[in-house]
Amino acid sequence: MLISVLMAVKNECVHIESAIQSIQRQNVGNIEIIVIDDGSTDSTVEIIKSIALTDGRIIFDNNPTSGKVSAFKHGYRLAQGECIALFAGDDIMPLDSLAKRMNDMQNMESPAILMSKIQVLSEDKRIDGILIPKRKGRGNPSGASIMFDRAAAKYLMDIPDSLPNEDTWMDFCLTYLPMLHVKSHDDVACLWRVHSGNSITIKDDYQTFNKKFSKRMNVIDEFLNKYKEILPIDRIAYLKNLSCAENYRRKGDWLDILFAKITLSDKLRFLAYSNKYFYAMRKIIRSI
Repeated sequence: MLISVLMAVKNECVHIESAIQSIQRQNVGNIEIIVIDDGSTDSTVEIIKSIALTDGRIIFDNNPTSGKVSAFKHGYRLAQGECIALFAGDDIMPLDSLAKRMNDMQNMESPAILMSKIQVLSEDKRIDGILIPKRKGRGNPSGASIMFDRAAAKYLMDIPDSLPNEDTWMDFCLTYLPMLHVKSHDDVACLWRVHSGNSITIKDDYQTFNKKFSKRMNVIDEFLNKYKEILPIDRIAYLKNLSCAENYRRKGDWLDILFAKITLSDKLRFLAYSNKYFYAMRKIIRSI
């Protein structure tokens, strides 16, 4: 069974070689590595082309438009694999990761999605080695930690170009779409490098973080509009409540968030990002 690993990269000259090599070392017999450059201005493209000359499994192309989401979608259009995995240009894929995931995927009903864990890779000893999520039996729904088949890709790769990344869209698909068969295992699929170039981290100041988070949370209305015809009534109602809570968060109306009809975990997250004071408290409590 062919596995397509899709990479959307931009200005990753420092880490791109080790990222690709970690995929090349996977002990699976049938794999293609599709690397899409999203307008790099450093030596990323030259490094990729040099590696591709020695490995026929690597397919390189430039993003015909711009943006991480459109780069991934362009890579998906080129993909031939029955199973899809996404990866970043600055992370490391642990040895045997693809083989372990494929072993579990073969026993799943389609449309199938397998969630794995992410492990932090950082020079900051306070966070280096942290598993996300820590809880046993629970995987991470972000792009680099999931594998999915073609039937699931119909939904997961239908990401609106207006969104800044793929992670939140995929999280919503896994959480709210009833037809998807989702399973978790405790293996690590991605060593996530935490550094200044990450798209969003708790190390950002509140204004910067809030701007990025707000763009990500546009996913609520985008998802609801796209799939309202196939979502169960109770999930539509919840997403509408979530949209209201997000509007409260953007306005800093933390008291309204308290009384919003959403889960405690969503409520706590929106509260933490509703103003700079709550955000500062979260930074004290959590280091990532």
